[in-house]
Amino acid sequence: MAKRPGGGARFLLSIAAHSRHALHVAPELEELVWGLRWAGRRNRAIPYLYPGFERILRRHRVAHIHRSVVYAQVLGSLPRFLPWIFTLHGIGFEEHWSHRPDMVRDIREYNEAAMRAVQAAPRSTVVARWLRDYVAERTGLSPAVTPPGIDLEEFVRTGPEAFFRTSGLAPGFLLWVGRLAHEKGLDAFVGLARQIPDRPFVVVTDRPQREAIQEVKGPWPANLRYFSGLPRATVVSAFQGCSVHVSTSLYESASTTLPEAMACGKPVVGPDLFGPREIIQDSAGGYLYDPSSDEDLERQVLRALDHPELGARGREVVSEHRDWKKLEGVFD
Repeated sequence: MAKRPGGGARFLLSIAAHSRHALHVAPELEELVWGLRWAGRRNRAIPYLYPGFERILRRHRVAHIHRSVVYAQVLGSLPRFLPWIFTLHGIGFEEHWSHRPDMVRDIREYNEAAMRAVQAAPRSTVVARWLRDYVAERTGLSPAVTPPGIDLEEFVRTGPEAFFRTSGLAPGFLLWVGRLAHEKGLDAFVGLARQIPDRPFVVVTDRPQREAIQEVKGPWPANLRYFSGLPRATVVSAFQGCSVHVSTSLYESASTTLPEAMACGKPVVGPDLFGPREIIQDSAGGYLYDPSSDEDLERQVLRALDHPELGARGREVVSEHRDWKKLEGVFD
C-alpha cells in the first residue's frame, strides 16, 4: 500500500510476472517509482525500465502488473504503446486495524486505488470469486478469476526428510506457514498449541522469533517449535512432513499455503471466510472453523487429525485446478 514518500527511503514489495510459470518478487524504491510515474507523462521510454513486468501473451509483449497500484498508475499515465494487465490480489479490512490508525488510512487509500486500477487496465483479473463479486459491486465490472497456481513438480520432487533433519522432529506435527504479520493471525495458532499440549506444533515464517514474541504476548508453549528464514525447499519439506496444515489468517484473499499443503496430500484447517472458504469448500480437503471461536478451531483441527484421507481429496482438486501449467492460458 503505497503513499507519497516523506523522509527516508521506504522499500515495498511487488510481485511481477517473471516467466511463463514463476513469479518474481522485486523491491521498489518508492521515491523512484513516484518520480518515474510523473516523468512517464513525457518520456515514452519509461516502461523499458520495468522489464520484470514484461511477458509474451499470444506473441505480443504486455506488462502484467500484480498487486502494485503504484505501477498500475505508472502505466496508466503513459501512452498506450505497451498493453498492460492488472491482477488484483486482495484488499484490506479496516476493522482488524483499529489499533493502527495509520494502517486504517492506508487500507482505505489502497482499496480505492485498487478499484481505479481495475477500471483503468485494458484487462484485469482477480484471484478469487469473492473478490470478483467485491469488484463487481463497486465498479460494475466482472473481471476474470485467476487463482494462485501451484508448481506441482516442486512438491513431487521434495520429500519430508530435509525438514526432519533440520528440525529433529518426527511425523505428526501441526504446521503454520506465513509471514509474520498481524493479519496472518499467528497468535491464534500459538493459543492452539497451548490448548493441545500433547501435539508438536511448528511455525515457519520469515522473521526471527524475538520479533514474534513482541507481537504475540504471553508464554509460548513448550510444544511449539519456531523456524525462520528456511530455504524454499525446506519449507516444502515441512508441508510434506506435517499431519495437518492450519491457517489462522484474519483475512486472506486467496490462500497459497492451503493449496500447497493439499498438493502434499495433507488435510487442512482454515477460517470460514474469503479465500480459505473457497479452496476448502471446493476441494473438501479439510475443515473450516469459526474464526471467532478458539474452541471451534481446536475441534476442527482434532477432526482433521482423525481424517488424514481428506488430503487425497485436496491433492486431486489442486492437481486439476491449481496447476500453473493449466492456468497458463487464462488470458486467451
